[in-house]
Amino acid sequence: MKIIPISACITIALLGSSACGKSGNEVRAVGGAGSLPASSAGSGTDGASGRAGGGGGEAGLDTAPASAGSGDHGGSASATEEAGTGGGGASSVASFKQCMPGDTTTISGVVLDPAGTNPLYNVMVYVIEPSSQLPDLDGVPIGCGCAQLLPTKVLAKSAPTDVSGHFEIPCAPSGTVSLVVQTGKWRRRYDDVKVALNEQNVVPNLRLPANSSEGSLPNIAISTGGADSFECLPLRIGISASEYVAGSASGGHIHIYTGTRGATPAQGAVQSFKTLWDSQAHLNEHDVVILSCEGEPATGGSPDATLDKPIDSTAQQYLMNYANAGGRVLAEHYHYVWFNTGPFATGANNLATWTSGSQIVDDTQAFPAEIDTTLSNGAAFPEGAAFAQWLANISALSNNQLPVWFARANVQALVEPPSTEWIHLADSVINARSAPQLFSADMPVGATGSSVCGRVAYTTLHTGTLGNAVIPGVPVDYPPASGGSGGGGAGGVGGSTGFPGPMPGGPSQGGIVPSGCALHPLTPQEAALEFMFFDLSSCLLPIGEEPREP
Repeated sequence: MKIIPISACITIALLGSSACGKSGNEVRAVGGAGSLPASSAGSGTDGASGRAGGGGGEAGLDTAPASAGSGDHGGSASATEEAGTGGGGASSVASFKQCMPGDTTTISGVVLDPAGTNPLYNVMVYVIEPSSQLPDLDGVPIGCGCAQLLPTKVLAKSAPTDVSGHFEIPCAPSGTVSLVVQTGKWRRRYDDVKVALNEQNVVPNLRLPANSSEGSLPNIAISTGGADSFECLPLRIGISASEYVAGSASGGHIHIYTGTRGATPAQGAVQSFKTLWDSQAHLNEHDVVILSCEGEPATGGSPDATLDKPIDSTAQQYLMNYANAGGRVLAEHYHYVWFNTGPFATGANNLATWTSGSQIVDDTQAFPAEIDTTLSNGAAFPEGAAFAQWLANISALSNNQLPVWFARANVQALVEPPSTEWIHLADSVINARSAPQLFSADMPVGATGSSVCGRVAYTTLHTGTLGNAVIPGVPVDYPPASGGSGGGGAGGVGGSTGFPGPMPGGPSQGGIVPSGCALHPLTPQEAALEFMFFDLSSCLLPIGEEPREP
């Protein structure tokens, strides 16, 4: 496996000094509910139906007793357990040997998503220096770069994970150490890792946290809509149902705002147009904002749904300001209304030319789409190439193409730069030849390297159901209370929620999230959305650049 080399046994100003080391591979995960026995992997932590496909390859990993530690922001632990893990303090049990000339100790393994199913790209793994504090990530506002998210010192670190999720820490310390897995505000700590001196130490699979008892998560706002159920995707990639909260409420990291005919949390609807994009301060509370398709030009539940331009220039400017300051945005289909007028359509900030309306290609079949592996000017696009290889590795491609249901052709042409295409329909799709299905723009427009702060992305990909249209054999989200098939697909597995099912000839009425979500393996296009989900919430990799240490 190709691993990007990093310097070994050197002093690094930001992240401390690398070191080399000693003894076995036992791993203990930090956090109360996060410290699960191997037999419970994939079962969820909060009474939900579990993490679909979860637990793969994690046997023997989460071996700490449930009382050990307290998560990233909990209290203290005894000196014989995991002292300092609450809040990221030093562990008094750590006993390690510094790097010495000639030592050949390494630590390697694989990082998976919270479900323990798919490998993750561009994630760093490091050995924390015992006296170094892990920052309280919930208290860090959106911003540029990742330095503020990392401890001041580490003993050794890996290059970012490759497309197979593989990492290797060269010149690692030996003895008993603590490993930290981190990308952006995703962070999980594993204590009591035994590392043998001058050996290649392979640890059991690591994964990002499923909930705050296992580690830190970014604050992610999801505006729901009647024509897609993106809000169910985090549950299918392993995030616990306990992390879902209404609006900006505390106690969770998946913040649900209700758009037109969209799903609502059990606590009741918090409308997007009133409480998410109504002010700069409300947007800035979140690390990532996801805008799920509403089935018509987006209004966020506003009664002005019949207006041609329901999102006004003030809200558009708030969104641009948010991205310029380090926020991340993923907008689906009808949320083109953020970009086809206003600041994202003006001067150097213009992203694309658009066609309004549904722009349906044909919802009765899947169309082949291609992943862009080079930029429009012919230059290398390392992240696009990694995206294509990652999809191939998890068997999401067919004949090296991504099968896309519910394709749309709202983007007539991209302005490149500032936009970068990630997915387009194949040239063989005659009535929508080469139509972009996913593109992004780094923000502020024109920024490069360390000056890049945020990113906006637009996609026509939907998660799995679209009004009356469904992917054959894929259970629908929010099935009817009668237990029928909702939009005509396989019977619902999300339980009886009182959801009336799709409206005849139109978008669905919202159900209850997350209890009404179907738990099933990811479809190919959901896998593509998972990659983008973690890409947007990671330490941002500017377009055209290779992965690097933050």
